[in-house]
Amino acid sequence: MSHATNAADGTRVYFEDDGGDGVPVLFYGGIFDWVEQVRASEIARALPKGEFRHIYVDHRGIARSDKPHDMAAYAMPLRAGDAVAVLDALNIERAHFVGSSWGGRLGFGFGEHAPDRTLALVLGGQQPYAIDPEGPLVRVVTEGLHAAQRGGMEALLHAMEDFWHVRFPDWQRGPWLENDPAAIQAAWSMALSEGPISRDLGAWGTPCLIYAGVSDADFYEQARAAAEEIPNAEFISLGGEDHFAAHNRTESIIATVLRVLRSAR
Repeated sequence: MSHATNAADGTRVYFEDDGGDGVPVLFYGGIFDWVEQVRASEIARALPKGEFRHIYVDHRGIARSDKPHDMAAYAMPLRAGDAVAVLDALNIERAHFVGSSWGGRLGFGFGEHAPDRTLALVLGGQQPYAIDPEGPLVRVVTEGLHAAQRGGMEALLHAMEDFWHVRFPDWQRGPWLENDPAAIQAAWSMALSEGPISRDLGAWGTPCLIYAGVSDADFYEQARAAAEEIPNAEFISLGGEDHFAAHNRTESIIATVLRVLRSAR
């Protein structure tokens, strides 16, 4: 098992490096997603191993990373610093960042706080502005987390399944249930209170590919607005998809992802 330590606060994050001589890519998933689940994502499976060096990371607060219960431990500069700590541990100067959902928001933070370590960003189902606490999915997660403090992660997963009218597959549910609801509550509370990640997206020079499902009422319009603000950004609208579907079905954007990553080295 490999861990990197964030020098700013001593938090340790778990990562897996597949090695090789390819261009490094940091992969981050959703707010519950363990490394094994991120490995199974369509984008990760589509990037050729010889061409790209795959590096998968568990967010602080979940899985095998440290799980502080203090909200301040999830400030975006610290979370972005976790990704930098992984690169430092591997003696990598710069890498692509591919993040979906919670990982997408972290990717905006990485682009803001570590632009000198970033080659290109591929960010799905998230946005860099203040999060609207009244968004339909945000409300479900907020209320589900309150229930999870009493009834464990099962209560939160049930709330999300009811919202999307789905049943999460067992291979996802099992690891998700092992997460610590108090740590996720702290992380979520920080995200709701942190405001915009960047004061000036127009000053960014990092190539970005941003995508979102057109039926994602919480994040679609803001994601599209971010792509308009960032000078070197593209936006892909996944027609008919909501947040859950866009997090899990990205086959249609693989060719664009490869073009963006290959052009930024």
